[in-house]
Amino acid sequence: MARRRNRKHSKIDLLEPAVKSEIESMILSAEFTYKDIVEYIRDSTGEMISQAAVCRYAKGLCESLENIRFAQETFRAVNDELNRNPNIDTTEGIIQILSHMLLTNIQQLSEEDFKGVDPLKLLKQASDLVRTAAYKRNLDIKNKELSEMGFDAVKDKVFNAMATDNPELYAQFVEYINSKAGDET
Repeated sequence: MARRRNRKHSKIDLLEPAVKSEIESMILSAEFTYKDIVEYIRDSTGEMISQAAVCRYAKGLCESLENIRFAQETFRAVNDELNRNPNIDTTEGIIQILSHMLLTNIQQLSEEDFKGVDPLKLLKQASDLVRTAAYKRNLDIKNKELSEMGFDAVKDKVFNAMATDNPELYAQFVEYINSKAGDET
């Protein structure tokens, strides 16, 4: 079972939103030292926070921003792939991107990297990915079959109504369909 990480709490998180926002702007601007930020906090709130605490907060903030950037880049890549291939739905695009990322990361691993890896866990994760892709394809086939069955049911109702209400139009339509079917052979 995976270990849950506790949410980190910082004294900076407890400051007023305007002060916290200014601190984050100072960190991201790279124009201020941690000492400058500690002095700003002390001068604006009277709170005493260590430079180490500011450093830990800055590290967490930068990690969060990097995770957001990575998620945005991944979403953009999925979106670009979907725009290039309009026949692919979102799930298929995500599966393709994740599969690519997984294979790329596996290729970059050395034998040393595999020494600490539980092979059963790795096989289970690979199996889960394959199962997800197969489940999605199966669902696509079922949806297509349902759509076709629905269309066939509507077509039967329309043709039956046309044959009853307007036999001449029905005869012309059947003749037209049969002529087109003959053209394709």
